Amino acid sequence: MGFSLVAAFAIIGVAIFISIEILTGSMLPAITDIDNSYDDFVKRSVEMVQTDINIIDVEFSENGENYDHNITVNNTGSIVLNTSHFSIIINGELQQFSCTDSYLYPEGETYFNVTNLPGTGNKRLKMTTENGISDYFEYIVG
Repeated sequence: MGFSLVAAFAIIGVAIFISIEILTGSMLPAITDIDNSYDDFVKRSVEMVQTDINIIDVEFSENGENYDHNITVNNTGSIVLNTSHFSIIINGELQQFSCTDSYLYPEGETYFNVTNLPGTGNKRLKMTTENGISDYFEYIVG
């Protein structure tokens, strides 16, 4: 009876050791990834809270039968924004744009240009930053 007890204990001990090794080998990278994801989430959340923009004015000029729009934007938040990551939607359509500056610094102002937009009448502009913060502006062309 003594040998069978030792053998059973050895088998169970080795099985527990192997199980712990497998679990830690697969769980530690997953836990590390979750921790890194949470850190990124917290960073993005803080940046979203500290991001704010204000569309000051939209000026337009005739370009043949179409219009060029010059959009003035002020960064009222405390985060430096990359202007190439903005999106501009006018009347529900995503627009291509150019910007005078690569970055929009806090309390800074920059100009976005959207060219060759057809149509006159009421326009609704939505501008979204890289952090998902948006501002709206309504104006009349024509």
